[in-house]
Amino acid sequence: MDVRFELNGKKVPLRSLKYKSKDDQLEVMRNWFYENYEDPVESCPYNGREGGYAYIYGGPYDAAEELQTMFEAYVKDDYIEELVDELNFECTEWSRNSHLLDDWFDEHEFDEDLYDAVISSENPYQKFVDNIDSIKTLTKTRNTGEQRDHLLGMFYTNVITALETLYVELFIKSMKRDDIYIARCIEKANTQFKVSKTIASMPFKNESIKNIREELSKAITEHLIATSWHYIDDVVKRYKATFEIKVHADWPIDEIKEATQKRNHLVHRGGKDKEGNPVIISDLDLELLVTNAIFLGNKLHESVNTAIAEMELTILAETFKKSEL
Repeated sequence: MDVRFELNGKKVPLRSLKYKSKDDQLEVMRNWFYENYEDPVESCPYNGREGGYAYIYGGPYDAAEELQTMFEAYVKDDYIEELVDELNFECTEWSRNSHLLDDWFDEHEFDEDLYDAVISSENPYQKFVDNIDSIKTLTKTRNTGEQRDHLLGMFYTNVITALETLYVELFIKSMKRDDIYIARCIEKANTQFKVSKTIASMPFKNESIKNIREELSKAITEHLIATSWHYIDDVVKRYKATFEIKVHADWPIDEIKEATQKRNHLVHRGGKDKEGNPVIISDLDLELLVTNAIFLGNKLHESVNTAIAEMELTILAETFKKSEL
């Protein structure tokens, strides 16, 4: 196997690793792993109905299995196990690194059920409100002790999931209201969307403009569903680039960012943070998250509708002006 790794500014063959120090071996293995695998929270869509991530880039992968396959003939088992313990503390089920794959829609079967669920949402904001109301109702149970702690953590996670579902469903439904939003999304929203070979070849096969537009619209929709919506900063930038919404200082961006990080600890690290401390969700924590989620969801919904209404008025005014000429 002619595999080479970067080490101290030099290319080192795989077979030479056995002669390197423990620290060098750990560095090579760690760098290799992060180049090829990532926490699914980074790029994989979360399917709330199934209760987990859709590993659209491949996986889930086990760190021990992947490292042993690559390095067991050249690195001591103890060193591999040490790195596995470190990686498992961060995440136990890994995704293939999304940055390594191009045109993955050509190679992977898309989750049609998830696609249908997203595009069939008639009123994403009302759906979000209903989901939050359901969670608020469930929090009124009288459970105490460890059972209560577990339920609060579950409710906390579900609020974030409801909010992320609103992000993607509201975005896609709003984007489809006018071709200008699809164009902005592709050009400016930095979603890493790439036109597939199938769509790129359509103009040369005498396909109609209508068919090309439909296929392109479906492709960008599928891509958006598969794109990560976990990071609020990226979400806001995506909305601003596509709809030119106005974001105000009172939006609880930092609070949602912190809450999302807690949610990641609950989902991926067995309820512990990176230092190994247990993440305990109190009734007050949940109440604050619900308040911030409702506020942010409402402001996002209002801002998109306002931006679209302003755009429609502008187009109408330009059309009227041209008709007078």
